[in-house]
Parts: sequence; C-alpha cells; structure tokens
Amino acid sequence: MFNKIILIMIVISSLYVRAHEGHNIVPGSLKANHGGIVQAGKEINLEYVISGTEVKLYPLSHDGQDLTNTEVKLVAKTKLPKGQLEAIKLDVQGGVSVAKVDFKNAYRVEMNVEAEHQGKKSIFKFQVEK
Repeated sequence: MFNKIILIMIVISSLYVRAHEGHNIVPGSLKANHGGIVQAGKEINLEYVISGTEVKLYPLSHDGQDLTNTEVKLVAKTKLPKGQLEAIKLDVQGGVSVAKVDFKNAYRVEMNVEAEHQGKKSIFKFQVEK
C-alpha cells in the first residue's frame, strides 16, 4: 500500500513539473533594448549601460519603448563613498544621454538619476564601478 502511494505521488509530481512552460518569460520582466540594466520607476523605466567611466542613459516607457531626450528631462548626480552628492553633466550623443564619471581614486560611485516625464518624476539609484 505504501509503495502505491509513493508511486502515485511520483506520477502526479512529474506531470505537474512537465505542465509548466515558458520559464524564460517572467511576468513583469524588463527587457534591456540596448544591452544594459533596466530599473523600474514610478513613471518610466531607465536603462543604463556602463562602459569604463562612461554611463549611457536610455529612458524607457513601461511598455519598453525608447523615449526621446525631448520627452524626458534627466538630472544626474554622483556620490563618492563618504562624500556628498555632486551634479554631473549629461551630454547628448546620438540621441543618448551620456555621463562621464570621475571616480577620484575611488573604486565605485553611487549615481542618482532624476527623470521627469510629463511633469512626473522618477528617481533611480545605482552603483558605477571601475
């Protein structure tokens, strides 16, 4: 009797495991259109790509569509460890906001980006490392 119960449990659990599909598609997952990391915000999402001391910022709608620099106002600040927030200049190159990070002998810097879209703000924080 015990063996039959174990056999039934194995058969049912194997059917349950095989019934699931689409493990690579997570509901609410954020797609990176430019090969970076996407952070979700209240009003928009922000994708950032770090390459050395250069950080490229791509504002995205919640649908994953790119937003232009005319639609979104970005303000970036950096903070060294044991330091204070300092404003950083954002240049527009080919429709992409680009920030040059000065590490000042540190290994990492915290970057705070404030994005304003249609009068509403989203705030993003992430680490930039050498």
